[in-house]
Amino acid sequence: MFRHLLTLVLSTLVAVTFAFGANSASDDQPTVKGKTAAQWREVLQKDAQVQRRQAALIALAVLGPKVQGVVPAVCTGLKDADAGVRQSAAQTLGQMGAEAKSAINSLVETLRAEREPAVRQAAATALGRFGPAAKSAIDNLSDALKDKHAGTRGAAAEALGRIGPDAWTAVAYLNPLLKDPDRLVRAHTAFALGRIRSQGAATSLGEALTKDSYAPVRRAAADALAELGPKAGAALSALSQALKDKQPEVRRAAALALTKIGPETKQSLPALNEALQDNDKFVRSFAIQAIGSLGKDAQPSVPAVAKCLTDNSVEVRLAAIEELGHLGPVAKAALPILQEVQKNDRRAAVREAAAEAVKKITSSR
Repeated sequence: MFRHLLTLVLSTLVAVTFAFGANSASDDQPTVKGKTAAQWREVLQKDAQVQRRQAALIALAVLGPKVQGVVPAVCTGLKDADAGVRQSAAQTLGQMGAEAKSAINSLVETLRAEREPAVRQAAATALGRFGPAAKSAIDNLSDALKDKHAGTRGAAAEALGRIGPDAWTAVAYLNPLLKDPDRLVRAHTAFALGRIRSQGAATSLGEALTKDSYAPVRRAAADALAELGPKAGAALSALSQALKDKQPEVRRAAALALTKIGPETKQSLPALNEALQDNDKFVRSFAIQAIGSLGKDAQPSVPAVAKCLTDNSVEVRLAAIEELGHLGPVAKAALPILQEVQKNDRRAAVREAAAEAVKKITSSR
């Protein structure tokens, strides 16, 4: 619901930009509809009509955060008597992004003290739009993870993720939210844990990957483990299990995550070999890449990868050729099939790639 509202506000802003047409009476006093930022601020603070106060926020957004006085003016809207105006003010500051970072303290106060859930949610979302610049809000966003309103909890989690590794202190508060009753909160939490890149999140993300009933949460957990990279070793078993998930997007994400973990992935070779038979070509391709990432430890799987050289998907054939070539002498068992592909594949690009792979394998022997 909130995202639909935000889309509507953005659309309105675009429309008003054309309708109002920002212009400038002088280099120091840009105007919209003949009013400066100071004059629009007066409308926002004093006009009795909610619609005109909303219009003032739109005009200030059109002027932009680089115009002197715009950000403080929008911040006054956070204390408006009307909840809709307060929500719009928070959304406007979020749309301005890091250039409006002077509003962080005002947004934190809104997040802490606001009575209306939708306004708290908008404040948390806005703080996330500032990225690492909002690290002073980490403690307040961590507190917001306990908000009774699911939308606010989810927005706070997402904001912490957008702040990134600086938000590591929030991991202990985020981990329990992977079991939140609201599925969107769980998905935002997985996103956050991945972006913060804390090794301490691997186990809980692995559990979400294998046990959550909502596919987008499982997908978000796999994506987060990919972000963790080598720190995701504790979730190898979960990633291997996820290669059999009923949803292809989850299997793809799990296979892709396994390409980023490093040498420990060799524990997942049996599951990856099986994934080479998946009915989704992207799963097969990512599984090939995960095997190839192991270097000499991939040798037991070379015959299985070699079978992919006759796959009906050109993308899978090319992935197999590329990884076998990168393996060099380790992939010598695949030479007979590679040489056959070099001569007979129906695609010129595949034949050329196979020839190059043969050179890499034979020249290093």
